[in-house]
Amino acid sequence: MPEFKNIKGFNIAIKLVGFIAVVVFLYFYGQLIMDQVLSELVGKTNSLQDLISVIVNAVLLIVGTQIFLFITKYMISRYLENKGKKKEIKLILTLYTYIVWLFLAILLASTMFKDLGALIASVGLVGFGITFALQKPILNFVGWLTIVITKPFNSGDRIEVMGIRGDVINIHAMYTSVQGTKLDSHEKSDKIITLPNETILSNPVINYSRQGDVYTDDLTISITYESNWRKAIELADKCTRNAMQKFYKYSAPVSKQEKQAWDEAVVLLKKASKKLRKGAVKDSVEEKIDILKSADTPNKVELPAPNIQMAMADSSININIVYQTDLRSIRVTRHEISKNFMEEIEKHKDIEIAYPHLELIYKNQKT
Repeated sequence: MPEFKNIKGFNIAIKLVGFIAVVVFLYFYGQLIMDQVLSELVGKTNSLQDLISVIVNAVLLIVGTQIFLFITKYMISRYLENKGKKKEIKLILTLYTYIVWLFLAILLASTMFKDLGALIASVGLVGFGITFALQKPILNFVGWLTIVITKPFNSGDRIEVMGIRGDVINIHAMYTSVQGTKLDSHEKSDKIITLPNETILSNPVINYSRQGDVYTDDLTISITYESNWRKAIELADKCTRNAMQKFYKYSAPVSKQEKQAWDEAVVLLKKASKKLRKGAVKDSVEEKIDILKSADTPNKVELPAPNIQMAMADSSININIVYQTDLRSIRVTRHEISKNFMEEIEKHKDIEIAYPHLELIYKNQKT
């Protein structure tokens, strides 16, 4: 136990030294920008020596910015991983990179031009021309910013836009890639569809995964008026419950805390083989495992009862079944319910499926 505390204290000391080193680097990096590079850029570059000095300082500035981005992006990535927001890391880091480079460009431009009014006017004219010529890319970029800020969906979610349905693979600055589904179904296909972010900005987006991978579906079974409808409803309820038990259990809902704990535990366990002996993540892993153990397993989840309603049609009694299933098991669940119901009514002669047909009845007429 004392050895574990010593190792833990040593790791904390290393992190503290690393933090101080980052602060020192950022301080001198800022001094480089304010004292050396900017003073050279403001001055005149009439001689070759001055021009070379400006180029060297500009290269140093770019390299320093890359180092700054590397350090800060790593810190942001670790922070988001610990918060269980692994899906959002790529989006946030991309936006952060754009902001840093944009800030640097504005800073350099403001130091190179003493007349800020002329600079603003020039930028305005150039910006108007660029906006007019690049309307679509700008709309796509604005759509990407909208996705990052409002978060209508994340990677892995199943969405539908303009009749295109699929699972989100990547969210880029100009487009979003989804793995499409088969026509009029939720079954995955091999199609990779590229959606311009402009379409997401200007069209309604349906997110099937917003409340989890649970989908509410309905199925209608028609029986004849001569059938025993009470028994048919009982059989439909039984068949639906069996199908839900088979497919719905894999998407049993868990709390937000449990999902976050699971994501954090996965990250920690990947490092366990190297760090558990040193005791660096022992307490964290044990804490996450305790949270996961307290969560209900899928087999213990109480399934919602199917909602069955009956309606009288012109030539049949329609039994409508509303049930919940896994988002990616909709077709197989419908198949399971239909198959089980057909097998059950084969055992009962007083239930018949209604279907369109013509029945002729002859009556003997007395002359």
